[in-house]
Amino acid sequence: MGIFGIFGRVIVDGTSMQPTYNPLDWLLVHYGFFGKKYLFLRLGDVVVIERERQPGIFYIKRITEIALDSAGQESYYVRSDNESGTDSRTWGYLSKDEIIGNVITRIKKS
Repeated sequence: MGIFGIFGRVIVDGTSMQPTYNPLDWLLVHYGFFGKKYLFLRLGDVVVIERERQPGIFYIKRITEIALDSAGQESYYVRSDNESGTDSRTWGYLSKDEIIGNVITRIKKS
């Protein structure tokens, strides 16, 4: 880990982020400075999610709303770029703990 954080890649599986990302695209992901606790997230960011209710299953979604929950913690509403994708319209808001990384760019197009 360097001073710029932890980076890795993910491969897109599915069509929920089309037309932005397609199946088999490789994405560069920033996992935060010293871990996901230190991710800086903004509206419009594309993020990698691991929902508490579905451990081991990862999603790529776009942050469309940021709100404060009853404890004063940020919670995130995420959407698929493809209207037929599953997202916060079904799940509701996500906690920051469920967002594990921020997509930086596509590094290989399918």
